[in-house]
Amino acid sequence: MGTALAFENEEIKKKIIGTLGLKDSDMKPQEKDKGMLTFDAVIRKGIPYSKVRLVKAALNLTNNELADYLGISLRTLQRKWESHAKLSIPEGDRLFRIARIFALAVSVLENEEMARKWLHRAQRGLGGRVPIQVIQTEAGAQEVEDLLEKIEFGVLI
Repeated sequence: MGTALAFENEEIKKKIIGTLGLKDSDMKPQEKDKGMLTFDAVIRKGIPYSKVRLVKAALNLTNNELADYLGISLRTLQRKWESHAKLSIPEGDRLFRIARIFALAVSVLENEEMARKWLHRAQRGLGGRVPIQVIQTEAGAQEVEDLLEKIEFGVLI
């Protein structure tokens, strides 16, 4: 099952923008209506570390979980926050991935709190694994997206 059509949904795109705390000025005008290319340009430009706090709060992550998720040490995370640095492309891509999955979960489960809880709870459809941990890889994120799509369309798991 592919979720490409789900991500063309403007509601999902708006939720990703909100989760990342993006403003019109963060996005190039020529890229705003280009689907996921909108986010490609933002990621390549470098997402400010201040936006990381928004994702952390939206998903109720600890600093350790966030550092692990971004693939950096806790000390590096703290240092980059203090210096107001921007995320590298791989870090921005990881942050975007978590925002994308959260947006999809909110859309499917129709509630931010339910999505947050679902992402932190072991799921039978993932072999008992926890989605927030599974999405640390793109392959895992695909599995979580597929599971959310099954939930959306009422497929028994």
